[in-house]
Amino acid sequence: MSRRPLSVLGMTALLTLSACSSAGASTAPSVAAPSQAAASPAPATAAGGPCAPSAAAATVEVTIADFAFPSTIDAKVGDVIGFTNKDSAPHTATLDDDSCTTDNIAQGASAGLTFSAAGDYPFHCRIHPNMVGTIKVTG
Repeated sequence: MSRRPLSVLGMTALLTLSACSSAGASTAPSVAAPSQAAASPAPATAAGGPCAPSAAAATVEVTIADFAFPSTIDAKVGDVIGFTNKDSAPHTATLDDDSCTTDNIAQGASAGLTFSAAGDYPFHCRIHPNMVGTIKVTG
């Protein structure tokens, strides 16, 4: 009879150690996830896509107001589309395919995007996905 309680005690200890070691393993992916999330936008922009963030003066000015973008923004290749936020909350201008985005644009601040290829580019705000529009770039 003395063997049985020892084997139960041994199994309990083994299960407890297993639970502790698997909990340690599950924390590693959560540490790696933020790095991957932070790195995601960079390769798409750096890969030479049709759009890039720009700090240059706007040649096409766009006002963000009442939690809305203009439905269509017309620009030419090389124009800097400057988004100025007149709302109380921050916004972004992000292409729907996530290949290009502005940083968060605070109230009263501006951020720009420049396009190197003609086309129609649907975009949205990452913070408020119901805010949408299309940038039409001509050659």
